[in-house]
Amino acid sequence: MRIINSVLGDARGGRWQVVCDYSRLLQQQGHEVVMVLSDTLPADLHALPADIEVLRVRNHGHYDWLAAWRLSRRLAGRQPALAVAHCSRSVALLKRALGRSAPVIAVTHSTKVRRLLRADAVIALTDALREKIHSDPAGSRLPVYVVPNQVGPLPDTCPPHQPLRQPPVIGALGRFDRVKGFDLYIDALGQLAKQGVAFTARLAGGGEDAQSLSDQVHRLGLSGRVEIEDWIPPGRVPAFLSGLDLLCVPARSDAFGLTPLQGAATGVPMLLSDVSGHCAMFDDEREALFFEGDNASALADRIRQFLTEPALQKRLPPAAFERVVRCYSEPAVTQGLGEAFNNTLLLHNKTVNTNIK
Repeated sequence: MRIINSVLGDARGGRWQVVCDYSRLLQQQGHEVVMVLSDTLPADLHALPADIEVLRVRNHGHYDWLAAWRLSRRLAGRQPALAVAHCSRSVALLKRALGRSAPVIAVTHSTKVRRLLRADAVIALTDALREKIHSDPAGSRLPVYVVPNQVGPLPDTCPPHQPLRQPPVIGALGRFDRVKGFDLYIDALGQLAKQGVAFTARLAGGGEDAQSLSDQVHRLGLSGRVEIEDWIPPGRVPAFLSGLDLLCVPARSDAFGLTPLQGAATGVPMLLSDVSGHCAMFDDEREALFFEGDNASALADRIRQFLTEPALQKRLPPAAFERVVRCYSEPAVTQGLGEAFNNTLLLHNKTVNTNIK
């Protein structure tokens, strides 16, 4: 069947990777995918699946009726069976453009879900997000399907354990903005340096907070120990992660990030903030270490614990890798998406037939 896969608002970092993953998985299942994207996205889009139709739409927000009308004209001859919306702006414009001709399924990429509730169904990344949607009066009766993000392809087995480098390499990866918590990461490194802990550090990602993070490194006297890199293409992420002894993901908020999945797939031990998305992904002390979010001292304490416990270093990666294979691999996510799409179409067709009668 023909499926619209759309992001008309924010499409940076992990969200864009997930949008492309959806298109690729749907293509592999034999569906015809049309990607509806904002005209503000760059022309040379990375990770875009090959041989896929792309429609670019000029739009100015959720209430751009002219953009919705233009989109309806462009989709009129394509007759999609359903549409997947990866942001609230896509939900608003696709609902107006498609009317009752096809259902719109929203995908949660953050804990802000209120503006997604106009969709016909929602794909929530975690049980906690599903409960949040159903606790809202506007979403209490909305069909919600829990389908996490996926990572792939995976190696056959977890990469073998390696002793810590000397000095150990403590890394972090992601978009440079406050919600990602990289200022906490640098503060924690500063505390460890004052305590005489040996380490080097690598931070990669790029973004609006790049200069302030660089200034923070200099202010804390870490210039010779912390290397800051710009954005890393998806193809280079595994190599970056493989060069770490510990991956820190200190986000202040995260619905269900890709970085922990990538870390687990690479076999690098992980230290995660205890935000709801991370807690839904892995178990503390078994598959990853957790620290109290928004607390640089707690992060520093956990790093120090990790560096002094060889048994912990050895047991975390294989357990996290097994969790990824079982829950977040392509086959597992593809099955979940198929069930969500089929159920949404059944409900939509039933509603349309009832209204006709």
